[in-house]
Amino acid sequence: MPSYRRLAWDSDFLGVAVARIAQEIDDEKSVTRALRELKAAGVRLAYWQPRDSEALRNFARASGASFVGTHVRYERSTEGVKVSSGSGFRVHSQGSVNEELEALAVEAGTLSRFALDPAMPAGTAERLYRIWMRESFGGAMGDEVLAARDASGVAGMVTLKQDVIGLVAVAERCRGAGVGRLLVHSATARAAQLGKARISVVTQGENAAACRLYESCGYALAERSLIVHFWTT
Repeated sequence: MPSYRRLAWDSDFLGVAVARIAQEIDDEKSVTRALRELKAAGVRLAYWQPRDSEALRNFARASGASFVGTHVRYERSTEGVKVSSGSGFRVHSQGSVNEELEALAVEAGTLSRFALDPAMPAGTAERLYRIWMRESFGGAMGDEVLAARDASGVAGMVTLKQDVIGLVAVAERCRGAGVGRLLVHSATARAAQLGKARISVVTQGENAAACRLYESCGYALAERSLIVHFWTT
């Protein structure tokens, strides 16, 4: 079994060789060996996503990881979802990207691993999340963008790729008004319309607000693991 897999998109985006250590590798000796192989092969950044354990967290930190976080995936059935009406916000399928949506996408990335890793070049998270928004209109990162609006403009957005929610963000002026739940319920209902039995979403375990939002919308924790960044030089 190969100890790692090169990631073409990430390498092109970051301008350095990027790889992912095989998820099956979850012992200290094997990871140390894989990191030596990666460095010898000229790989600059390695992602590692093993099972979540305090021992592996401590090992990653002791081995010089620049970022150690928690990857969580939530999912739920698409049956029985009800989209509230009369909230003062209307949700519709957005036809094209605009600066309001890109700004919300950037906001969605402020607690991402690309923003929290101090070894990432400045501006990486903003650049990535702007691309993510642009590529969510029938592109590589999404099929559709649902936007919530009120009389003042865009109140929030959610991106959807079939049965996977990508980005969720609410404008600062509308936080606490139920827009996040409205968007998540709308995405869940849209997946049901597409014939999908279940829908999922990934976030950082450290993003407590996002986790509470998904749980309040009937999503349950389906997977939990570490997500680690190793820079090899």
